[in-house]
Amino acid sequence: MLSDVQDRMASQVIVALSVVGALLTGCNPKGPRPTPRDLSPSRVRDPQGIDAARFATTEDCTSCHTDVGSHWLESAHAYASFDNPWYRASIDAFREERGPEASRFCAGCHDPLLLVSGDIDGAVSPDNDLAYAGITCLVCHSAKGVTADGNASLELTDAPIPIPDPAVPEEVEAHRARLTLRPLRSSALCGACHRSFTGTEIGNAHHLSGIDDLGDWQGSAFGGGGPDRLLAVRPQRCQDCHMPEETPLHADMAGLSDQSIRSHRWAASHTALAIQLPDQSQFEAVASSLVGSVSTNIAVVVVDSKRFFLKTGVPLRGGEHLAFEVVVHNERTGHRFPGGARDLHDVWLEFEVQDANGVVLGRSGRGGGLEEPYVLRSTILDAAGGPERLHRVDRFFVPAFDRTIAAHDAQVVRYTMVLPEEVKLPLHLTARVLHRKHNHAFQDQACKASRSPRGIAFARGAFTRNKIALDPCRAQPITEVAATALEIGRARDRGGTVANTTELVNHGVALLNGRQEDVELAIVSLEHALGRAEKVADRWAVAEIRLLLARAAVRKGRRLDALDHALRAESLVGPQPAIDRVRGDAHAAVWRWSDAVEAYDSAAQARPSDPTLFAELAAALGSLSRNREALMAADRGLLLAPRHEGLLRSRALALQALAHPDAERATTRWLRHRSPDLQPVLLRRCEQEHVVCARDRQPIPTYPLKRPAPKTVRLQGDHR
Repeated sequence: MLSDVQDRMASQVIVALSVVGALLTGCNPKGPRPTPRDLSPSRVRDPQGIDAARFATTEDCTSCHTDVGSHWLESAHAYASFDNPWYRASIDAFREERGPEASRFCAGCHDPLLLVSGDIDGAVSPDNDLAYAGITCLVCHSAKGVTADGNASLELTDAPIPIPDPAVPEEVEAHRARLTLRPLRSSALCGACHRSFTGTEIGNAHHLSGIDDLGDWQGSAFGGGGPDRLLAVRPQRCQDCHMPEETPLHADMAGLSDQSIRSHRWAASHTALAIQLPDQSQFEAVASSLVGSVSTNIAVVVVDSKRFFLKTGVPLRGGEHLAFEVVVHNERTGHRFPGGARDLHDVWLEFEVQDANGVVLGRSGRGGGLEEPYVLRSTILDAAGGPERLHRVDRFFVPAFDRTIAAHDAQVVRYTMVLPEEVKLPLHLTARVLHRKHNHAFQDQACKASRSPRGIAFARGAFTRNKIALDPCRAQPITEVAATALEIGRARDRGGTVANTTELVNHGVALLNGRQEDVELAIVSLEHALGRAEKVADRWAVAEIRLLLARAAVRKGRRLDALDHALRAESLVGPQPAIDRVRGDAHAAVWRWSDAVEAYDSAAQARPSDPTLFAELAAALGSLSRNREALMAADRGLLLAPRHEGLLRSRALALQALAHPDAERATTRWLRHRSPDLQPVLLRRCEQEHVVCARDRQPIPTYPLKRPAPKTVRLQGDHR
């Protein structure tokens, strides 16, 4: 029996036969071309005026490329537009607040065919076929140009598509050449939409950076960037992770059946969508991409005032005050985790302490009436200083803090409790990172909108177009991304047992993100790790730890110590850009700008894809009044990150010093993109009125563990 997906594919093949005539004539309809339009505030460029109806047709592609078509049908790209009820609730609210034309800002990435057709400028009806198109094959395969700007910074082409005879290699090659334009295999193509910003163009008070998976990837080791760590990581594009190679399951009419294909599932994190599809292959791929993205480790327990590195050896007795330090490390995600719309995800750290009988002594997690747990998300404030949780971008005012984790970075969370006087040892500790796609408030908003007459009409429209009528009211799946367990407090324990080297390093990295007083604790962890690495003669690990100790020395203002650690690291692994970067930081911290320039320049030349290195270099050159060189460095960085505040500042100051005629315009651009003056005022207000700001904005937040209340057993006839 055919699966539902195969049934749909078969029906599409039948539909495709009806357009064979059009295919054989080059896949272009006859008639006048639409007139190119101003598509701002989207950054889409459509100089030819593409035919949206033709771009919306996918059957002519999927009829030949069966496996790729089946992947796309299940992907978030196929459900990017108004048939996605979560997105529809969000854009409908935005359009009501700011008007249809402002919603071109959203449409460039989610509804490119509604955008180029002009339909987005009016009411989008459930009868409009383009509202169900999403990101179709030709949107990506017709991107002839792309910039680093973001907000759909693509240039589309409507050039004819030659349809080949699979038996004629020259025709196959011509077909491939038209549909694999230069941007297609670059991360820049993905970054055109996976980088976004808001501003006065859509009615907001000022510029605010949004999604920036591209920039986060550029600055990571995966993107060839220059983090101040020594990481043996092979650079990878977005496609290498999100479009892995697969063996095709079906014969490919394009003559590619003997080759591997790139997955077009783009598996990432949208479990709420994937779980509702009839073929669970998409959900399995999405869940698989999440599991292991980060790791977690219970690193330290503080018993009254004594610290123990954890594995097993911690003597305990009732009545003691305990504090646990739990580390979450971004193990293998090439950008921040979670990525995308970081204010929307519901990713939390659950921590629990049980006694030897399984009685829960303390817990931080979802459910049971407990205080909200530690959530990995960014928090953006509205104009009143309140956290905006419904992704109403028209109400975004200032960023508050970001608790997502950069690639190969780590965070630590502290949990506190008092042991009962009578406690059954040993204690069982568990820590888990759990993922749910959307926070409850956003899910409730989408659920309510889906039950309206408009929502019901779009559900019917999806069904009649052979798509799934997604239900945002359905319970979202929860994915366990990482977990760890530990047992402590056995009677035979005599002091602490040191954790392994990797766990100690991750703990040190996390503490380096804390306050100044946490840096000393980071040094303790790193020195323990150094001893273990030296004992087994792991040269690369020793060099990596030396470099982290150099970072700690920079934080403490000890330039000579930092340079000594950097030199020792270099003696083990040779010159490395990460070593040069830490040297630059050490010199810059004490205003030794000439030395800083030399170090930063060496790092930037070795890693020219990292805009933050050029920002540091430009600032150091400007501090020496080497203004022409500062301008060159800033311009190099702005090619990669056009709205980087530090780069814009260096450029404006250099032009001012050079009395350049563009100085005033550059200064205006810098001031338009700098952090809003009201940010500290609103953050302080949020701290006073909202627990989340007072606690989670701290570099290392502290959570008191709660003991769950006993469940009430209702007797028959009890209706309380």
